[in-house]
Amino acid sequence: MEEKKEKHRHFMDALRQSSDKRKGVMQLALETEQRLEEVERQCRDLTKSSFDECRPCLEDTCKDFYASTCRRGFTSFSYKVEEFFKTLAAQLEETDYFYFQDEENVGYTNLAEKPQITEDDADLQQEDSSFSQLLSETDFLFEQSVTLVKKMQHVFGESFLLAFTADFQPNPLFTMQADSIPDFLGNLGKMVDSVYDFGRNVMGDITPSVADVEDENSQLPNRDTESLHAVGQMQSRHLCRRLRRQTSECFQLRSWCETCKEYLLKECPIVQQLHADMAEMHLLLNASHEQYDDRLLLVRRHTTDTQRWLNNMEDKYRWISHLSNNTEEPHNIFSIISVNRQQMKTIRPKTDSSVVLSILDSGPMTVSVPAELEVDDPAFIQYAAQEALTLHKRHIKGMD
Repeated sequence: MEEKKEKHRHFMDALRQSSDKRKGVMQLALETEQRLEEVERQCRDLTKSSFDECRPCLEDTCKDFYASTCRRGFTSFSYKVEEFFKTLAAQLEETDYFYFQDEENVGYTNLAEKPQITEDDADLQQEDSSFSQLLSETDFLFEQSVTLVKKMQHVFGESFLLAFTADFQPNPLFTMQADSIPDFLGNLGKMVDSVYDFGRNVMGDITPSVADVEDENSQLPNRDTESLHAVGQMQSRHLCRRLRRQTSECFQLRSWCETCKEYLLKECPIVQQLHADMAEMHLLLNASHEQYDDRLLLVRRHTTDTQRWLNNMEDKYRWISHLSNNTEEPHNIFSIISVNRQQMKTIRPKTDSSVVLSILDSGPMTVSVPAELEVDDPAFIQYAAQEALTLHKRHIKGMD
């Protein structure tokens, strides 16, 4: 039991370590999430302010570009441009616009609502309590054995009692083996130890767009300044039809507005980095949950195995508890009352001997001894005593 107790201590130390790491990762994730929400709000305000500055220039530039390129439909196109920018401004007003709703971020949840951390302490307390109960039951069984030996000290002698009650010294070999237990528990621990290194290696290059209004409103690919300039030189009906159909192409003219070059639709770098950090935190949280659950399962299995072992011990040595609880001390360990004398006669073939005896606190009982064992043979007494003890144990078990 001392070995089981030592192993349980190692398992619980590893479980507490996993719990502490999980709490640390959860705290980091909460702080990152709060920081991300704040920065996204700031980025939204900055983008809206920049758009308000850019909007007049963009509208005029788009109208001028169309008027200088195309010859028909300017009035209707101007109306479309105004409606387009009104719609775009309304979209910028929506708070949820800047909170990523794409598939990459579906797993992001409010970490403050997760109950796992508060359950850790309850798990640890329950497992410690369960194993402590097993220790108490084991100690009780041992104390009953000591009580029985003390009652029968006049039979066993003082030296036997001293040897029986001597303090148990753990096996040095087991201590060395127990020290190796964290080795096979440390695989996930190493991963959690290097928080950011692990996350960055797994995630790689994550670049979510926080304020990319153009991607939301334009179905056409981006073009650089030179290609836009080339488009500006084209005098074709195809271009005019395309402009009338898709007013969002006006956004590609933003390079012509000085106020738009540096501010409008510029991604907030810190938001991008915080989203990458948030992805790392979720990976690490999943890893810490998995490690904690694995170690908790290991502790519970060990407790279950110990409970099974203790049940077997109690079943095997229940007669000891019965004897130690008996207020009357047995006067004799073993006493033969009578032996069937047929074996003493020269009778052929010989039959089994019938022996009436008592053992410990039992009443008289009858056992059969094989015919090949002579009465004066020490094996005769050993066989009779063993049979009597077996019958007495069965009787005690039946009483319970």
